[in-house]
Amino acid sequence: MAALKSEWVPIIITKEIIEQKKELKKILMKYGVKDPEEIEKKIEKGYLPEHPTYEDFLSALALKNNIDEMKKLVGKLIEEI
Repeated sequence: MAALKSEWVPIIITKEIIEQKKELKKILMKYGVKDPEEIEKKIEKGYLPEHPTYEDFLSALALKNNIDEMKKLVGKLIEEI
């Protein structure tokens, strides 16, 4: 029974990846960029105001990092199944 439950973990994590990717996409589209680092560059160059843009940059960066880590985790979990 525990093995069956563990087989669902990659599916649950994949669902979370999809949700976080949607949220990341919203933030990136808001600023017309392809990755969080572009938001930071636009702030530094004065193209975007620091507030609240920097908070969005931090959120986008955290989402990107979470997604990358979850992808690695799903890969490892699938190998174990």
